[in-house]
Amino acid sequence: MLNQNQLKEIVALQNICEEHEGITLKLNWDMLEHRTGENDDYFLYSGENLIGFLALYGFGDQYELCGMVHPGHRGMGIFKDLLKKALISLKYRNAGSLLINIPGTSVSGKTFVKSIDADYDFTEYEMKWEPGSPLALSESVMTRGMTEDDIPLCISLDIDCFGQSRSDAEAMLKQMLTEQGQKSMMIEADGETVGKIRVQRIKGQSFIYGFAIDPKYQRRGIGRKALSYVVSEESKWTDDIFLDVAAENSHALKLYESSGFRTIYSQDYYHYKL
Repeated sequence: MLNQNQLKEIVALQNICEEHEGITLKLNWDMLEHRTGENDDYFLYSGENLIGFLALYGFGDQYELCGMVHPGHRGMGIFKDLLKKALISLKYRNAGSLLINIPGTSVSGKTFVKSIDADYDFTEYEMKWEPGSPLALSESVMTRGMTEDDIPLCISLDIDCFGQSRSDAEAMLKQMLTEQGQKSMMIEADGETVGKIRVQRIKGQSFIYGFAIDPKYQRRGIGRKALSYVVSEESKWTDDIFLDVAAENSHALKLYESSGFRTIYSQDYYHYKL
């Protein structure tokens, strides 16, 4: 568990790095603030100042990595040293894969992944809803709270819609159910349960995750109506509504754009062979 002083140090370094390169780092603050493990975060100090930080995020046996080095201390092998320590930890966890996440416009990040021979995997867009955008509301499509009886369907949707293995889908669902400030919902159309969606509220902002429609019910306009319903509900308390989408998922990208979401920045993911 990270203490309040460590969290403040991470924020301070993040602000310096983002301002220096004009980027947005995806440090998954919802996870950093609720750490349970002891080997997920790596720090390097110069005196009392934090100059390097690396974080691991586990999703089943799949891991993601993000981090940063103070602009005045780059080119000294700091992040490579932090990575070596993280890789030792992953070895003992029998991790299946590792993705390194860097901002799409980060020159220093791309220089680093090239130096360690990481392979480009995909790009993810962070999108934000434009307040006042027209919504496709329908009385036939709405949401309800997820119950224990919905767990098998949620796992099947993650397998069918996101290509996850059953073990990863089960592990991620278990982790998701323990996260604070989140609301897991099932999507219903004409009384039938056809999908799922999750909303997490953090510091006056809403983040939409895990949005999936059963393939049998796709391309009927249900997805847009369901998203419109959720956005309508969230917009009652905030104008800051966000979601992520992989660049290759052109169908989802068009759906989000038609619902008033616009890309604000991108994150590139690189696969590092363990």
